[in-house]
Amino acid sequence: MKQLGVLLAAVMLTAACNTGAHFTDADVSRTEAAIKSQFEQKGFVVEQVSMIRDSDRHLSGFAKMRKPGLLTGKLELTKNCTSTMDENSGRSIWECK
Repeated sequence: MKQLGVLLAAVMLTAACNTGAHFTDADVSRTEAAIKSQFEQKGFVVEQVSMIRDSDRHLSGFAKMRKPGLLTGKLELTKNCTSTMDENSGRSIWECK
């Protein structure tokens, strides 16, 4: 009977930890697309955006791009990016530095 109580407590703890907002695969893809779109609107040619889950509510990654032009068109720029999701609302915000 004691083992059943321990098992039940473990299941309840696991369920409690899995509630709340978290990044889904679709959220990761949307974040990557938003980053790409934002830099393209600023005139960059975006070659790659890659984000991975650090935790349920945090992503990190990078955006690799270049700015078209005579001299600068061959220079590649990489920015480190992060995204954080609010636990209650499920809304997220990203930034690249």
